[in-house]
Amino acid sequence: MKTRFIRIDDISQIDTSKISTFDLANRYIDKYGNMYGLRYNKAERKVEIVKIMRTPRKHAAYFSQKLQRKPEKDESVHQDDYLGQVMEFDPEMCITQIVETIKIHKDRLNGIITSIANSNIISDTDKMTWNTMNDYFRNLDMDGIQALEKINDIYTEFNNYPRSIIYYQSKLDTKHRRILDEIPSESSKLKYVKYYEMWYQVRATYKTIIKILSDIRFLLEQQHIEEKRNITPFQKQTYSDAIISIDNTLAEANKILSNCSLIEDIINSSKAFVK
Repeated sequence: MKTRFIRIDDISQIDTSKISTFDLANRYIDKYGNMYGLRYNKAERKVEIVKIMRTPRKHAAYFSQKLQRKPEKDESVHQDDYLGQVMEFDPEMCITQIVETIKIHKDRLNGIITSIANSNIISDTDKMTWNTMNDYFRNLDMDGIQALEKINDIYTEFNNYPRSIIYYQSKLDTKHRRILDEIPSESSKLKYVKYYEMWYQVRATYKTIIKILSDIRFLLEQQHIEEKRNITPFQKQTYSDAIISIDNTLAEANKILSNCSLIEDIINSSKAFVK
């Protein structure tokens, strides 16, 4: 995981509505050398922009040049335009961020269901479509919301009252059980099975959520809301809210899967767990 430095003209270009928890490490430098960061306000559940520092004038030209320069491509490392030190990927921090995002997604998935229901975009007179959407809602609850709750419980268990290594070992496939056997320390073994379990559960759950939300979005688009004459402004708004929430969640879910790939790289070898 690395800090990305992004050149902007002024802070009005930073759209916090499109920021996810995985973007919180970003740093923004305006044309005057002011540097800004991001922080998540838990109380108000929103991302805020904070001023970090003012770059000395004598370094402004240097920063500007660096921000315009693309680093040489390295196929083994995912790279973007950035300035500063590339930091080693921290799976512990990544998992913590995922769990924080899970808490947001649980509420949001419930909100999506409520918004679609309130929009009345699908009438109960259309039995086939009505039943299909209700099946999606049921699956989103069982395989989405409840599955996210399970991930949070697993995370809490590992951090507060982990079980024996033997218990977790029995849940590993042959490949990862062999890797676990290569790790000598009990504490490192526990860390390994934690990363494995979180990777496995998060990846499976978010693949399912992406599938269900994509199906819901497709079904909503088939309703052609622009052609419905009897729909109220409130129903249009709740429909719009549902579409926006679905799109935001799909984007964030795909970012989570990308981070799962980085965790997978770590658990596919014992190297990071042998000191």
